[in-house]
Amino acid sequence: MSPRWPIAFLFSLALVLGCPTQGDDDDTTSSADDDDDATGDDDTTGDDDTTGDDDSTGDDDTTEALDGDGDGWSAEEDCDDTDPEVYPGAPELCDGLDNDCDGAVPDEETDDDGDGLSECEGDCDDGNADVLPGAEEICNGGTADDCAPTTDELVDDDGDGFAECGGDCDDGDGAVYPLA
Repeated sequence: MSPRWPIAFLFSLALVLGCPTQGDDDDTTSSADDDDDATGDDDTTGDDDTTGDDDSTGDDDTTEALDGDGDGWSAEEDCDDTDPEVYPGAPELCDGLDNDCDGAVPDEETDDDGDGLSECEGDCDDGNADVLPGAEEICNGGTADDCAPTTDELVDDDGDGFAECGGDCDDGDGAVYPLA
């Protein structure tokens, strides 16, 4: 036998029995340079060797919360991570949603009278379901039932002191008015 045989035999025996050797990466023992073979592991002190670990000391490998809707805010920060128009500080839109994540839908975005429109959608009296754009104008003391700034029925077109709503049967002739 050559003199090298005992060294090779001892080295092989050390590997089989799990004795630590320089450059140990077989995960059978715990030595200072023991590599646990996790992806990206560099055995830094405090390294938890989780896949994706950047191997800095004390790294806890938490991943950033994902931004599901692509608005630049993580799911932890965004109050609705499914809508890109909803995030902290977003401008309020006339959509009935809390766009800026402040915990409240603005009053002008709610339909308080149940007529199907909110103030921001053009309802000029959100406390009266009979008053909304497109409603029929009726004689009711000057209320603009259709939300128009003026109504033909309420305007005295001929200057006789009476409008159609006030009983003027010909609002184009100033000589024709009630009790004339």
